Amino acid sequence: MAQTGYVHGEPDDEEVSRLVRQAEFVAGFSLNTFEAPPGARVLDVGTGVGAIAAQIARLFPGIELTGVDVSAVQIARAKALHPVATYLVADGSSLPFADESFDCVHMSWVLEHVEDPIAILRETRRVLRRGGVGHFSEVDHNTLVVWPPIDGLDTTMTVMNDVQRAAGGDPFIGARLESLVRAAGFTNVHMRRAVLRGDDDHEAERVELQTQFAGLLESLGEALSEADMVQARRVAAALRGLGPGSYMEYQPVIVRASG
Repeated sequence: MAQTGYVHGEPDDEEVSRLVRQAEFVAGFSLNTFEAPPGARVLDVGTGVGAIAAQIARLFPGIELTGVDVSAVQIARAKALHPVATYLVADGSSLPFADESFDCVHMSWVLEHVEDPIAILRETRRVLRRGGVGHFSEVDHNTLVVWPPIDGLDTTMTVMNDVQRAAGGDPFIGARLESLVRAAGFTNVHMRRAVLRGDDDHEAERVELQTQFAGLLESLGEALSEADMVQARRVAAALRGLGPGSYMEYQPVIVRASG
């Protein structure tokens, strides 16, 4: 699961806070279609600091939860901050589990960071029991809409996306997630887009979208040049300052499939 396209660095306290809020955000539109009855063996691939594992454990009590991540630093943080699972340092393309070890496999905003997503999907299918459920959520930055336009936003997003792609990731992977899951051998594949809108009638959603994307830009740190990072922070401040009459929309992709 070598996260060659991960551009947000190792997690200091500020980054951990961002990841925890991001997990709460993702859980709201993704885990509402996740299923894991008590006793189910659940694997969270790319668990990071354990923030999404904590959401899974909260929503599905009584499960047997395991989280893996390629980063030893993040796994150490997960063990300290979210002791809700058994955490292991492991590469998602070579998982240390026997065939059909799990009833459910979950991945959230992981494949955008990897060079070979099909290799990871095939490996998750291998460790998923026959008839088990894979649940995958991914980004698609092409779907971001902001009104009124913010000067520099398109340029900053392009710079960020280009850096991620140059590092081996794909910030638009949601658009091809369904086909990737099928290519990995999953069956009963169902794809949906979560249409997230924030406007004057959906103020909480607008604030959350503002916060998520501003935090994403602010977390880029050393991934950008000094000049690009200055602009990223300026754009982030403008996003946070959006008020009445503004509009934001984003459409992440969720795919559910059988092993």
